[in-house]
Amino acid sequence: MNIGRIAYRILAWAFFGCIVIQVFLAGMATFGDPSKWQAHAWFVKIFAMVPLAMFLLTFIGGIKGRDRFLSLALFLLVVMQFLTVQVFSSVFVIAALHPLIAMLLFWGSIAAVRKA
Repeated sequence: MNIGRIAYRILAWAFFGCIVIQVFLAGMATFGDPSKWQAHAWFVKIFAMVPLAMFLLTFIGGIKGRDRFLSLALFLLVVMQFLTVQVFSSVFVIAALHPLIAMLLFWGSIAAVRKA
């Protein structure tokens, strides 16, 4: 196994773990302490670029086809997450997509781990 695939696998697991933590932080803010929204907003900045790095690693690791574009799709979903909060927060119908996109990120991160 080459270094690109190994790095991809590590990042896939790390991204999955970050998604789980992010959902937990949202749950803490929703059902407990609203000040945890700050941690939720801050934490995403740590891992937002991980799917883009995974996409680039697919070229080094020889990962092709759907597996390559899964990481790109994860990155685009992260961008959409930012947009639903930063740009469209006043348009409730679009902002309401935020938790749905979170579910897609969770599912996609599981798929990336399984494919890695």
